[in-house]
Amino acid sequence: MSEWREIRQKVLQRDNRQCQVCGKEHSGQVHHILPRSQGGTNDLANLITLCGKCHMVISPVPEWLLTKLWQIPPEEISAASQAIQDRINEVVRERS
Repeated sequence: MSEWREIRQKVLQRDNRQCQVCGKEHSGQVHHILPRSQGGTNDLANLITLCGKCHMVISPVPEWLLTKLWQIPPEEISAASQAIQDRINEVVRERS
């Protein structure tokens, strides 16, 4: 098993495969809190389990795609993204 797969499995197990933002169970996506492009690492403290929807909203995805796939009105995308980021920040504070 690759190093990333092992790390990913540890994160999913730690978070009980539950989205740490919305609570959706059986979630399987792992998000870098501080993106690797900005110096983030694969350290467990920098990783969080998200569902597909929360991960997509917080990622740099075109608004039209969010509207098409998740039926999020364009005028609500910015607020949804900020709410997800706020919840991630809260989880980070709770863990430290």
